[in-house]
Amino acid sequence: MTSNYQKFGLGKKLIYFAEQQAKQLHKKLIWLGVWEHNNNAQHFYEHLGFVPFSSHSFWMGTDRQTDILMQKSLKG
Repeated sequence: MTSNYQKFGLGKKLIYFAEQQAKQLHKKLIWLGVWEHNNNAQHFYEHLGFVPFSSHSFWMGTDRQTDILMQKSLKG
């Protein structure tokens, strides 16, 4: 179902909007978490300049999940 909304540039627009908001707040970086098994999303974020810096595990019901934490430096 979510694939119906892929390839329209919406993700790039949302990330760009978040970057602009963070810059207006004088933030030096932004970060996000992405599921460790979502390789497409990880590559998408890397393409936009995000780099992995850590991971975070959590429980969803009885299933342990891990997110890769990725960050992007905001220059200028």
